[in-house]
Amino acid sequence: MTTVQRSFALLILAFLGGCATQPPYQRPAVDWPGAWANAPGAVAASVPASREEWWTLLGDSAIDQLVTEGLRDNPTLAEAAARVDQARAALAGKNAGKVPALNVSGNATRSHDRTDPQGKNAGQSNAAIGVTLSWEVDLWGRVHQSSLAARYRLTARTADAEAARLSVIGDIADTALALRACNLTLIILERDISSRETELKISRARLAYGNIAAVEVATAETNLATTRTDQITQEESCRRLIDALVALSGTDAATVEALLAPARATSPTPQENLTFLSDALPRPPAFTPALPATVLLGHPAVVAAEREVAARWSEIAVARAERLPRIDLMAILTGQWIRALGSSSSYVSNSIGAKLTAPLIDGGAGSANVHVADAAYREAVAALASTVRIVIRDIEDGLAAQQSADARVDTAAAALAAGQFALQANEARWRAGAIAQFELEESRRQFNQAQQSAVTAAADRARAWVALVRRTGPGVGQEQAKVNGTP
Repeated sequence: MTTVQRSFALLILAFLGGCATQPPYQRPAVDWPGAWANAPGAVAASVPASREEWWTLLGDSAIDQLVTEGLRDNPTLAEAAARVDQARAALAGKNAGKVPALNVSGNATRSHDRTDPQGKNAGQSNAAIGVTLSWEVDLWGRVHQSSLAARYRLTARTADAEAARLSVIGDIADTALALRACNLTLIILERDISSRETELKISRARLAYGNIAAVEVATAETNLATTRTDQITQEESCRRLIDALVALSGTDAATVEALLAPARATSPTPQENLTFLSDALPRPPAFTPALPATVLLGHPAVVAAEREVAARWSEIAVARAERLPRIDLMAILTGQWIRALGSSSSYVSNSIGAKLTAPLIDGGAGSANVHVADAAYREAVAALASTVRIVIRDIEDGLAAQQSADARVDTAAAALAAGQFALQANEARWRAGAIAQFELEESRRQFNQAQQSAVTAAADRARAWVALVRRTGPGVGQEQAKVNGTP
C-alpha cells in the first residue's frame, strides 16, 4: 500500500469514527416540582437505617413472623431473583466479547479404494486437529457499549427486585394491620349487638306496660338486625384478609388467625376498653421525610427507570457501530497426519491475519436500527419522567394520608375519652336509680361508636406509616443522613 493509499484509508477510518462517536451518558434532566428540587432536607431519626428490618419498628411480633415466613419462599421474589440472574448472565455474555475466543476442532477419516484387478483395497487415514483464535478489534466501541447496556440493565433488575421485596413486605404488614382492625371491629359489633338486644328487651317490656308505641319496638328490632348484618359483612371482610395473608406469607389460616386474634375481656370496663384498644394496634414511630431530588433518585422505581435510559443510550452507540467496518483478528494453527499406501506423512500449518467486514448496501436497515434505538431511548426518558411524577405523587399522597390519620387519632381519642366519661357517669346514675337502663345502653352504644372511630384511626395511622415507607423506599433515612453529614 502506498503512502497516499494509507493516508486515504486513515481519513476514511477517521470519518467513520466520527460518525460512530457518541457523547458519554449523562442522566437526563427531569423537572422536579416545587420543593422537591431544593437542597437536601432532614428526615426524622426514627426512619429505619436498615433496608432489611424497617417493619420491626412497628413492634408487632405477629407482623415480624409473617414477614419472615413471606420472605422465606415467595414466588414473586423468586421471579425477581430469576430476572436478576438473567441480567447477570447477559452481562457475562457481553463481557466475553472483550477477550479473544479460542476454539478447537479436529477430524479423522479413513477411506478404502479398489486399486488393482485382484481386488485388493488400498486404505488411507487422515487426521487433523487445529486451534482457532479470534478477537474483534473494538474500533467503534460496539463491544464496550453492549457490555455497558447489559451492566445498566443488571442494575435496573436489581432495583426491580428490591422494589418487589419492599412490596411484599408492605403488603403483608398492611394486610396484617387491616386484619387486626377488622377483628377489633368484630368485638365492638358484638358488644353493640349485646347492647341492642338489651334495648329490645326493655322496649318490649315498656310496650307491654303501654309506656311506648309499637313503632319504637320495631325501630329497636331494625337497629338490631342492621347491626347483625354489619357483623356478617365484617366477618366476611376478616376472612378475606386472612386468605390474603395466607397467600402473601405462605402461613396457614389457623396460624394467621391465632397470631392476629385480639384478647377478649368478658365484661370490660370503659377503662379496660381503652387499654384494650391501645394495646391491640401498634403505634408507628414518627416519620416525616423531606425528600429532595438527589435522594429521590435512590428510589428503586426511579433507579430502574433511569438505568433503563442509560442502557438504551448505549444501544444507540451499538446500532451506529453495527453500520461501520468490523475487523476481526484471526490465528489458526493446524496439525495434520496422513497415512496411505504404507507410508505416512504429517505437517503443521499456521496462519494469522485480519478479516474486514462492512455493510455496503443494506437497504437502509442499519439507519433504521439507529432510529429504532434512538426512539427507544426517548421512550425510556419519557418513562423516567413519568415514573418520577408517579413516585412524587405517591409520596405526597402518603404524607397527606399520614397527616390525616394523625389528626383523626387525636380527635377520635378526644371523642373516646368523652364517651368513657359519659358511660361511667351514666353507670353511676343508673346504679343510683337516677336514669333507666334504656338511657345507659344509649351511652354504651355511643361509647362503642367512639371505639370504632378510634380503631379505624389507629389502624389508618399504622397503615399510612407502612405505605409511606413503601413509597419513599426503605433506607432513605440512612442516605439522607449521609447527605446531611450526620452519622
